[in-house]
Amino acid sequence: MKKLSVCVGIISMFMGAAQAEVAEINGSNLSYTVIGEGPAVMVLHGGLGLDHTYLRPYFDQLSDAHTVVYYDHLGNGKSDHPEDFAELTMDRLVSDADALREHLGLDGVVMIGHSYGGFIAQAYAAQHQDHLKGLALIDTAPALDYHPQLAGTDQQMAALGALFSGPMPDNETFRATWGQVIQMYFKNYDSELGDVLDANTTYSYEAWNAAGRMLATFNMLEALPNLEVPVWAVAGAADGITPPAEGALRIAELVPNATSSIYHDSAHYPFIEQEDAFFVELRIWMDGL
Repeated sequence: MKKLSVCVGIISMFMGAAQAEVAEINGSNLSYTVIGEGPAVMVLHGGLGLDHTYLRPYFDQLSDAHTVVYYDHLGNGKSDHPEDFAELTMDRLVSDADALREHLGLDGVVMIGHSYGGFIAQAYAAQHQDHLKGLALIDTAPALDYHPQLAGTDQQMAALGALFSGPMPDNETFRATWGQVIQMYFKNYDSELGDVLDANTTYSYEAWNAAGRMLATFNMLEALPNLEVPVWAVAGAADGITPPAEGALRIAELVPNATSSIYHDSAHYPFIEQEDAFFVELRIWMDGL
């Protein structure tokens, strides 16, 4: 397995290859980055409260044959942070994604959603599958109707409880708490990689707090059987926050035109922990669309 430790300079080099741009979407500025040329791929980041940077440089490799679009959701990263985070709803996030797609003149898009980005991608497909060529859902779930299966040290479990039991009061508390919890999101956590991810992330505790409110009513169990777009549902076998049985495998059972892949040496980030195998399969699936 490829060593997870990566050099900050290398990641910075990849991320500096294309400058972020800004588009006014639904009255707010969204920060986005486009690299490569070819059929369009939109990659939706998780969190909420994080940004798109943890997805890079991993998905950058698709730019050898595709136009790859990253962006920070409203209230996240370098996109506008509204005065009232009540503006952050699932419908707004879906509308933002579609308006950005239209702004960029894209159609027949392959949408890739990881974690919370997978929730948004599912909701997007339910409303706008006519603009999609394919939908890749990575370590996400169709409903939050199960108990997570995370395990860690006493300190990590205390952080997990704090993160999910009540609102985060500020960015520094959120950052420190997330720094403990993310260690349980890897099968084999690498502290050097963790430092890189942390250094690149712009945290938004208000977006994290809004995310929990939105998930209280998130349920795609009735909508997924109506999807006609091809779906690739993926999970790390050791993922405790969106376990395969409750996530990828259930999605694959619900969607008529779906396939699934389980990565046995990964948890919540198979595109990092099993990068080579993940991208081989992703390209095979995309080539078959």
